[in-house]
Amino acid sequence: MWDAEAVTREQAVAEIAGVMKKAGLVWLSWGGGRPAPAWFATVDGSYVVLADRSGSAEQPLPGLVDGGAAQVVVPAKPATNRLASWTATVRRLEPGSEEWTTAAQVLRTERLNASGLDSQLDRWQTQADLLVLEPTGEITEAVGNYDDSSRLEAPAPSPATTRGARPITLHRRSIRRPKLT
Repeated sequence: MWDAEAVTREQAVAEIAGVMKKAGLVWLSWGGGRPAPAWFATVDGSYVVLADRSGSAEQPLPGLVDGGAAQVVVPAKPATNRLASWTATVRRLEPGSEEWTTAAQVLRTERLNASGLDSQLDRWQTQADLLVLEPTGEITEAVGNYDDSSRLEAPAPSPATTRGARPITLHRRSIRRPKLT
């Protein structure tokens, strides 16, 4: 059984590292907003996410860079369950710095559906932020200590609509299965 009071910061960071190895995607929430999915990469023990800054094709995490802190939920497999939840401080890497370049190279190899590989790093310098999620040592949920409150939320507003009634089809063939004898 997990006990929040008995865990030191170092033990919490080690526990977070163990669960983050099992994930390729996390859910981030900050500033009282809706949780958003985010892919990440582990760079020298830190967790780095790429956040869109100017409406480009990168992952949209608006306001995360200004939030200062975020709640990180690590989903289990299947993704309908959660493995752990922890609090992180958010720090922006300065474009062009050595730390930024190292993180960008790792993120570049982790990016599954990248387009324009030759200009990707230049685009990230001008249109995106590389953010480091640093564990504060506070694990809010873990095995044996889950919050039982409901996580249901109304769907996000969207311009999408449902399809109308099915069109009338004349002279449709009935589907018949052959008899098994």
